[in-house]
Amino acid sequence: MNTSTRKHPSLPRPIQGEMKLENSNRLLAEAKRLVPGVTFSMMKRPEHFAPESFPVYLARGQGALVEDVDGQQYIDYIGGLGANMLGHNHPAVVEAIRKHLEEGLIHSLPTPIELSATQTLVEMIPGAEMARFFKTGADATSAAMRLARIITGKERIITVGYNGWHDHFMVGTPGVPAVMSQYTIRMPLFTPQDETALLASIAENAKQLAAVLISIPFNRCLSREFMHQLRAACTANEVLMVQDEVITGFRLARGGAQEFFDVKADFVCLSKALAAGMPLSAVAGPAKHLSKLGGMEVQVSTTFGGEMLSLAVCEATLKEYRKGGYIENLSALGSRLRTGINAHAEKAGSPLRVLGYDVIPFFLFDKNPVEHAKRMQPFQAGMARRGILLRRDVNFISAVHTEEQIDYTIEMAGEVLQSLAKAGNAA
Repeated sequence: MNTSTRKHPSLPRPIQGEMKLENSNRLLAEAKRLVPGVTFSMMKRPEHFAPESFPVYLARGQGALVEDVDGQQYIDYIGGLGANMLGHNHPAVVEAIRKHLEEGLIHSLPTPIELSATQTLVEMIPGAEMARFFKTGADATSAAMRLARIITGKERIITVGYNGWHDHFMVGTPGVPAVMSQYTIRMPLFTPQDETALLASIAENAKQLAAVLISIPFNRCLSREFMHQLRAACTANEVLMVQDEVITGFRLARGGAQEFFDVKADFVCLSKALAAGMPLSAVAGPAKHLSKLGGMEVQVSTTFGGEMLSLAVCEATLKEYRKGGYIENLSALGSRLRTGINAHAEKAGSPLRVLGYDVIPFFLFDKNPVEHAKRMQPFQAGMARRGILLRRDVNFISAVHTEEQIDYTIEMAGEVLQSLAKAGNAA
């Protein structure tokens, strides 16, 4: 299929000959000299993909397609690590920036966009009456944990999943004071057995426990029954249930995981899709809780929370999410991708399975992380060679992916899996 003649083609231009990485590698060499870890987000480092067989730097994007610095195009399932919910260069985002750009970026007093963006947000989040904006997901989760301690008068927290890089979420990692382990209990939810352990830990630590901050796992689907058990355990032990919706917000349902599981959190943390790629996060919930962030003695503040362009994009983005068929389309595309790739994997005798929630497809070759990475790399390389960018595990369906792109991805996955099987890499 010749896609090069269309203004905004659905499929990437075929890569002719060997993959070109000259410009990517040149920039990578420069970055090793200037940037600790090469890039500013750990999950974008080259070693998380397929080094020497995968682009390192992207130059631009349109819709669900991106182009690297060597001029090669790809269907993008990385999606700015989940932030580009509307794809790249979405008209609603571009128009919001153009419309508000001449008004300035940040002013010396509050601006009306703070109110209108907040109003639009609380109308979408179940149980929300107030919200505070920040810049990153870690800002929001940190503010939420301080708020939980203020409300309960207790100091310990249980964290589930990745909740950000701040000290109280990264107990046991280099640079984090050992004393933090007295205040944070980190727990997984990767297996059904982990569910039982989490409920037991809530009861065991109830007298000191302020909150459970839960970011749901993506390698498996939690049941509504368990989420309601978690809610009941928190309520019975006077512990706040705080939903980390940095990834699930506006993705599992318009109202996020709360709506999807039909469970009420005490308040929620949001980011990533909140502003379609602009830097913004928020804590949202009922006034009885959120109002406590307004006291002068409570030092939860940020200069850039009121930055106008991000708030304008947030408001425009949330209005896009309200449109009919939005969630249903995401789910249908994700289900199509999962079913198609899993069928090819079975046919090729490959252990690869696409798991989890339809809108957040999780690719898994092996439950052992080291073995999985070893097997995923050649698959990522083969898919990139065919114009498709995938993360090693969690990937994202966006609102602008098309059936044509999904079907092309399925077809190319079949080709790669068959090629790996012939080379003896399927086992």
